[in-house]
Amino acid sequence: AGLCLNCWSLQELVSRDASNYLILVEKILSKAKEVQEKSDYALVTPLALLFYSAVLSAPHFPPDSDLLLKAASIYHSFLTWPVPYCDIFRELL
Repeated sequence: AGLCLNCWSLQELVSRDASNYLILVEKILSKAKEVQEKSDYALVTPLALLFYSAVLSAPHFPPDSDLLLKAASIYHSFLTWPVPYCDIFRELL
């Protein structure tokens, strides 16, 4: 329930301005990199879901944005993690 409330709150904030989606995706990627470095398994799934939701909800990505390439780079390294975590990122990628 807490994750749903957090996700709803984030979506409400970012929906006010289209550029906020890019900021949200950037922050999620930053946190994902931190989670990877600390091997914090508890945050892997919620971050993947938030990223997925934010990318699908974003009205556009500027042509010069490298966020999706950055995401692919970060999430590719999660493929070496144990099941079920690697499966989450295999589907996400």
